[in-house]
Amino acid sequence: NPGVFDTQLRAILRASGYGPVRLLLPMISGREEVLAVRRRVRLIQRQQRDSGHAVSEKVALGVMIEVPAAALAVHGFIDLVDFLSVGTNDLVQYLLAADRNNDALGELYSPLNPGVLRLLEHIISVAGKHGTPVAVCGEIAGDARLVPLLLALGLREFSLHPANLLEVRQAI
Repeated sequence: NPGVFDTQLRAILRASGYGPVRLLLPMISGREEVLAVRRRVRLIQRQQRDSGHAVSEKVALGVMIEVPAAALAVHGFIDLVDFLSVGTNDLVQYLLAADRNNDALGELYSPLNPGVLRLLEHIISVAGKHGTPVAVCGEIAGDARLVPLLLALGLREFSLHPANLLEVRQAI
């Protein structure tokens, strides 16, 4: 919905005049979507400046990796983003075709599935080679039992519910 998106971008860009902001794009699947958003951001930045609003020259742009297409194609748009965040709940669900809210499929939904782990390693590796910060969010990031595995994959940034913070911190 371009009208709603433009309204959101105007608000975010106006806020950037008062301090740093980061723009995280959900459900991205490839390079063209990131390029389209970059063009839209530049256009609205110009419009806001022309209207007399203070807008930062640089707004950090990130992509939420939550669909397998984005995870597999991350090397194709990594040069366009300032950071990545891996939405593991959706990524695991879509990758394994197992609805996490369906009890009948509960055993199929596993963050320890070798395919999930390989994809996480791929994303973290590509981000590392390009010096792009990557965070993992979702249930995986808040599970202290999985912290050693995530660290071994190269993860250095966790995004988790505050209730899990102490346990994850101790695991680290």
